[in-house]
Amino acid sequence: MRVYRASACCLALAALLLADTFSPDDVQIIGDIDYGQSSPPVEYSSTPRYRAFVFTAMGGDKIEVTFKGEDRKAFVAIANGELKQLASATTRLAFTVPEKGPDAEAYYIVFRDTEDKPGRFTVALKKVDGPRVASGGH
Repeated sequence: MRVYRASACCLALAALLLADTFSPDDVQIIGDIDYGQSSPPVEYSSTPRYRAFVFTAMGGDKIEVTFKGEDRKAFVAIANGELKQLASATTRLAFTVPEKGPDAEAYYIVFRDTEDKPGRFTVALKKVDGPRVASGGH
């Protein structure tokens, strides 16, 4: 049993260390967004590859990010202050912010068109109540 636990811990650690980190040169910060807000339509083009909104969250906050675009789908990810990807999905992402201490921290909603084609997206961020949501996958 201990071998399995050690292996599981090693795999989890490896996944954290190998998580994608977005290059700041590939991300255009559009602005900030708060819980309960929807963005105005955001123009997307393939240069730079990603767009991002910044939001502030406390550890344990349960959030949902949704994207709407005319006939387009979005790759969406949550990244920490160092732009390290914490979770990703397509068009809708449910995520629980990791517990890191008593202070609020900045996080990024990073996105792009799934086919890297030009388009317009509206981004919505909401805090959800209820049971803890899955932290999303890569």
